[in-house]
Amino acid sequence: MLLRRLIYSTVAVFAVAAICFQMMVHKSPPLPAFAQVPDFHLIERSGKAVSLSDLKGKIWVANFFYASCPGPCPMISNRLSSIQGEALKSDDVRFVSITTLPDMDTPEVLRQYADRFHASDKWLFLTGDKAQIFNLSNKGFMLTAADQNDPSEAAPVIHSTKLALVDKAGNIRGYYDGADEANVKLLADDIKKLLHE
Repeated sequence: MLLRRLIYSTVAVFAVAAICFQMMVHKSPPLPAFAQVPDFHLIERSGKAVSLSDLKGKIWVANFFYASCPGPCPMISNRLSSIQGEALKSDDVRFVSITTLPDMDTPEVLRQYADRFHASDKWLFLTGDKAQIFNLSNKGFMLTAADQNDPSEAAPVIHSTKLALVDKAGNIRGYYDGADEANVKLLADDIKKLLHE
């Protein structure tokens, strides 16, 4: 009887040790690095100039939107709003929403839009030169942004609904479907991963 208990307890100890070893070996791999974000010079809703250097040393989530968007923009902003309390708890994290309709989205319009989603001051809303913004979206983030050529469409611009996760060195480390709740939760988890890199 005693021998049997000793054998069972020895097997149990080895089983626990094997599980711990497997967990260490199968630790999730680091997030890939896709591209380096190019420099930019835009204006925040506060009127302050913002460039890439202002975000160096921060982990940030970028998205492209416009304030009068009749489609997914409000839903995506709402999803970001739902995770900002947790994600922006760290002073090393920012959200950066960049308008694709800068002629209409003045700093004042962006302030009103930000208020709708209870955006903290760690959530930046940027406007500026349209050509620079389209270039930043298309070539910098590899996310579509273009003028709508079909006058029957309500949306004046076409833009991606993806969110891009950027690390402290300015490298894009992930893309997430901003319209998908589960994907936005994954983004929140990946922000934590980068905080511990």
